[in-house]
Amino acid sequence: MKTSVENKMVLGFAISLLALAGLGWLSYRTTTNLVTTEKWVAHTHEVIAALEAGRAILTDAETAQRGYLLTGEDQFLQDSQNAQTEVKDWLGQFHRLIADNPEQQQRLAKLEPLITQRLGLLNNRIKLRQEQGLPATTHAVASREGKKLMDQTWQEITAMREAESRLLSERQHAAQINATTSTFIILTGSALACAISLAALAVIRRDLKLRALAEKKVQATWIQLQSFLDNTPADVFLKDTNGRYLFVNRQFGTTVGIPHDKIVGKTGFDIFPKEVAQATCENDQKVLNTGEPFQFEETILHSDGPHTHFSVKFPLRDANGNIYATGGVSTDITRRRLAEEERDRFFNLSRDMMCLAGFDGYFKRLNPAWEQTLGFTVKELLAKPFLNFIHSDDIDATNAKSSGLSMGQEVVQFENRYLCKDGSYRWFAWNARADLPRQMIYASARDITNQKQNEEQIVQLNAALQTRAAQLETANKELEAFSYSVSHDLRAPLRHIDGFVKLLNKQASEKLDERERRYLNIIADSARQMGALIDDLLIFSRMSRTELRHVKVSLDSLVHEAIDGLHSETNGRHINWKITSLPEVEADPAMLRQVWVNLIANAVKYSRPREPAEIEIGSTDSPNGELVFFVRDNGVGFDMTYAHKLFGVFQRLHRAEEFEGTGIGLANVRRIIHRHGGRTWAEGKIDGGATFFFSLPKISTETKG
Repeated sequence: MKTSVENKMVLGFAISLLALAGLGWLSYRTTTNLVTTEKWVAHTHEVIAALEAGRAILTDAETAQRGYLLTGEDQFLQDSQNAQTEVKDWLGQFHRLIADNPEQQQRLAKLEPLITQRLGLLNNRIKLRQEQGLPATTHAVASREGKKLMDQTWQEITAMREAESRLLSERQHAAQINATTSTFIILTGSALACAISLAALAVIRRDLKLRALAEKKVQATWIQLQSFLDNTPADVFLKDTNGRYLFVNRQFGTTVGIPHDKIVGKTGFDIFPKEVAQATCENDQKVLNTGEPFQFEETILHSDGPHTHFSVKFPLRDANGNIYATGGVSTDITRRRLAEEERDRFFNLSRDMMCLAGFDGYFKRLNPAWEQTLGFTVKELLAKPFLNFIHSDDIDATNAKSSGLSMGQEVVQFENRYLCKDGSYRWFAWNARADLPRQMIYASARDITNQKQNEEQIVQLNAALQTRAAQLETANKELEAFSYSVSHDLRAPLRHIDGFVKLLNKQASEKLDERERRYLNIIADSARQMGALIDDLLIFSRMSRTELRHVKVSLDSLVHEAIDGLHSETNGRHINWKITSLPEVEADPAMLRQVWVNLIANAVKYSRPREPAEIEIGSTDSPNGELVFFVRDNGVGFDMTYAHKLFGVFQRLHRAEEFEGTGIGLANVRRIIHRHGGRTWAEGKIDGGATFFFSLPKISTETKG
């Protein structure tokens, strides 16, 4: 019985051992299958992550292309080229990832031509932008060909993503089945192994799930971090303590002109000139020695030449506080430096006085124009409150303007006087604005001293003109009084002379001989000539004082009125009149009538020796926008040497015995025409006739309407 029991125990033990061995083998197989399935699950996650990375790379290529098309900047062109290189690398990597999946390989075979076409279209658009400019590129983009290709690309990537998601679900389901089978076998195999197997399985399942979740989170975080770092416009890098690059972002590779994935593992001496690499190494060593962040400016050689960068380097520590690497961020500030240099150049070269002043009443910065204008050095101007240099009469007004600025007034414009080193003052015209957070005033001043002096001279000249006008007014009144005296006081003696000559002729005519009667006739003619001269002088005087009355005037009617008025002079003479139609003008009709009377009377008088006399009246257009009128005769003419005397007062080119007249008529013509804004002149030759011209402005279009 004992043996039987022992046998049973042995058998049982053997059976237990066999059961445990079988259970162990089955557990091993089930666990192996479970681990394999979980690996495939992780692989599926990796494929999905690669798909999303590919989508991000394609998006970067699209974004860089758009940026270049819009701006034409080489930076975007470089980003586009880098993205296209990454697309090719991604396709190679993705081929390897789906080597076990024929269905996905077929989809990839459809996707690759779409990507190739899209990249080709991107390059064509870029080439079109470079050769023909933005308008042609905008027209090509409007065809939406690129959008169609990209939409097809997204559809294929989405299909691959959905296939991987289904495969992930299947593999996760298979893993669950394997786990359930393993649990069932362990539970039905042995009570002894059950607890151990269940515990082991629980631990394994928990660890595997935690690992899968951790890997998924790490993968998602890494993708996000990689995208963030690659799209950061600054250079970001990480080095070990020996100066070898552990990580660089895409911008870093763009800056040095080397693909960023080919920089990892190299030192600064492998990618920079020796001097730059040595300076970089010294900065790294300073961070390692001090254990503190370090900020500095450095020159980095870009593909297009040296650029100025603002860099920050800092240590990275492990859990024990030991430095295991150095990190850095470097920003290209070349454009900012150039802008600052341009700003400073404008500030220093400006002819106006430019300044920065604090609310405390002191200048903070001045350009060289201050020293050139005032004579004080910039150091002297900065050492004292600016109110010390302002004229005492202008201090209150300047204080008021400064207070307005400090209280938020937008822009202030004012004038004041500033002291020069030689003791004189100069006028400044200010334009100022305040920066309240910084408590600073930004202002520019222009030296208007000469302008002020000119204004004072103008005031003085105006006062002198007013005085002169008053004097002229007095003179005009005196002239009017004189004219009145001439008109009334001088006429009376002339009438007496004429009257007594007539009485003497009547009463003593029989007693007088021929010579004495001739003397009386000379006295009578002289009195009448003196009366005519007085009349003409009065008319000449009135012409300068009479107010013009501008109306539309028909010159044809004025000409005929003038001819009719000369009936006594033309009666009995043979005169050929040639009169063309004359245009209307804007003028004083009474004054123009006097012009035509004088000119036509002269033509009638000086053509008296001709038989027949020929007189022509007409007009022409002048290129300078005026109307020219003329009176031409075939009379005795004149010597052009003396043409300048024709329109002067009392100027006569013929003797009084030959032709009567006072010598004032043509002077009247010139004065009237000049008052109308016109000109007068004459042409002639001795015994060849004469032509007298005058011009008047044309009637404006607005007046005609």
